[in-house]
Amino acid sequence: MDPLKPPKEEFTRVLSELARELGLGEVPEVERTRRFGFFSARFHKYRVDPRRLAEAVEVFKSRRFDYLTGLSVEGLYVNVDVDVSKVGELVFDAVAKMGRKYGFSEECSGGSFLVEHTSANPIHPLHIGHGRNAILGDSLARLLKFCGNKVETHFYVDDCGVQVMYAAIGYEAVREEVGKLAERAKPDLVVGQIYSATNAVAEVGRLRRELEKASDDEKKREILAQIDEWMAVLRRLLDGEREIISKIVERLGQRDVAGEAVELNRRYELGEPDARRVVREVVDLVLKGQRETLARLGIEIDKWDYESEIAVWSGEAARVVSELQRRWPQYVENKGGAVVFRADKFVEDFQLWDVLDLPKFIPPVTLTRSDGTTLYVTRDVAYALWQTRQGFDKVIRVVSTEQTHEQAHVRIILYALGHEDAARRVIHYAYEMVNLPGAKMSARRGQYISLDEILDEAAERSASLVKERNPEVSGIIAERVGVGSVRYAFLSTGPRKPIEFRWDAVLNLRQNSGTFLQYTYVRAYSILEKAQVIGRTPVPGGILPEERDLILKVAEWPSVVRESARSLRPDYVAEFLDGLALVFNSYYEKAPVLKAEEPVRSFRLALVNAVKTVLEAGFYILGIPILTKM
Repeated sequence: MDPLKPPKEEFTRVLSELARELGLGEVPEVERTRRFGFFSARFHKYRVDPRRLAEAVEVFKSRRFDYLTGLSVEGLYVNVDVDVSKVGELVFDAVAKMGRKYGFSEECSGGSFLVEHTSANPIHPLHIGHGRNAILGDSLARLLKFCGNKVETHFYVDDCGVQVMYAAIGYEAVREEVGKLAERAKPDLVVGQIYSATNAVAEVGRLRRELEKASDDEKKREILAQIDEWMAVLRRLLDGEREIISKIVERLGQRDVAGEAVELNRRYELGEPDARRVVREVVDLVLKGQRETLARLGIEIDKWDYESEIAVWSGEAARVVSELQRRWPQYVENKGGAVVFRADKFVEDFQLWDVLDLPKFIPPVTLTRSDGTTLYVTRDVAYALWQTRQGFDKVIRVVSTEQTHEQAHVRIILYALGHEDAARRVIHYAYEMVNLPGAKMSARRGQYISLDEILDEAAERSASLVKERNPEVSGIIAERVGVGSVRYAFLSTGPRKPIEFRWDAVLNLRQNSGTFLQYTYVRAYSILEKAQVIGRTPVPGGILPEERDLILKVAEWPSVVRESARSLRPDYVAEFLDGLALVFNSYYEKAPVLKAEEPVRSFRLALVNAVKTVLEAGFYILGIPILTKM
């Protein structure tokens, strides 16, 4: 149900005849253009004489077309416009038949997908950077589902590693005090403070031991400055949950926390019951809080995959190492007891850059520490192998560009293990970071802007903004406006571009924001609610330029969805909806709908309904809440 398919096919037939007339071996591709016409085709690469091309096109100008008009030649471009009245009829027919599924076409479906996203460390709340990951991953899944694909979303619970052990040790030290906070504080926020305090205590202890061994005065001054930095972290944390943080300092201050964390990690990887109890309790507390945050954004995860179960206790990570040693001993080195894979040499010898879409620089990768415990990348290879065995055509891993080399290592090692097809089916969906002007972030130091804080402020600012127009706005509406604004802010920029998060842009009521789109939808909904009945009528003559633009914009929607799905770019949807809303709001201010005379009234109602339908479909893909009043 693509309204532009019939005119495009008709133009393709014209091009096919032209190609035969000119003796070309292929038919030029149809392109969407705004320079000379609606559709265009370039003949440059065929070295056609422009005069001969113009003569060949001249023959078609007297022909009557079903959907085309204004066939012309500009140099080596053949251009054509479309009959807006005919396309309008196709649009209204498709919208009536498809409803909110308008935009779907067989061309946008591409198989089955496992989408792994968010996968934040279970040691603190989701922060603003995780927000971009979660929203991107969720909208990718929504886009692919809209196109009729089988999609399953996964969250990789990284419950191994020394950092998780810091959280577990700190939590165990103040378990009783944490229980008293359960009713008034989100568990992920509390654990996040515990983790940062425990980490600070561990660093202070480590630095004091270094200070005792240092003999050089300059080295001592350097260590003392670092100790001061970590003590400042503790003082700042004490301004929050003073009772808990002071207890952590009191109970852990004389212990070798860093050494205990390494030992607890070793025991946890071995699956010892006591270690499992301590670690899992704190991990699941954090996940509970993270689930609540995701729910505010309308995000549901299908499967929660624990790293310990899939990669460690199963023995898969250890098998990855032993199999690499068996297959490629010439690329595996032992450095002080640690196992290192020379991925750099392997890629060079097998020329894998283009095969696996790798960055130009590939470093060696350490697979195990000297104590035999595995590193994150080793466990990630085991997880990737598990993912590719779940029966999906593609595995999309939404992971920041900071992990470009690590994700490249995953694909290289899969290839080296003989899983060449799996290596090609794993897609690293990279995205850049979010910058919040004036904010410095470090989870280890407890410095981050939590996603809940962003959503709270978005709701508060939305309430103030919307109340200027509607004093009776509710908290629920403000929350939904805030969610829509935040989601759109993270989706309106291409994933490979950094985002500077500014509230004046995020809540802009005039353009390029979720708030602007929601406000546009409310306008369309209000018109149709008052009309009650939406009739069907042919497109009348003498329509306004904005009506022509709206018809063609709505007609483009299936091709936008198709290209977004093929390119895995939800930002194409965001950009399109913003353009549609700009045209519609200009039209809203200029053309009366309900007071228009028939048949114009019925036509305009059908046009408003088409715009509303596209907005509904786009809101589903972007995860923007639908509001009927603001």
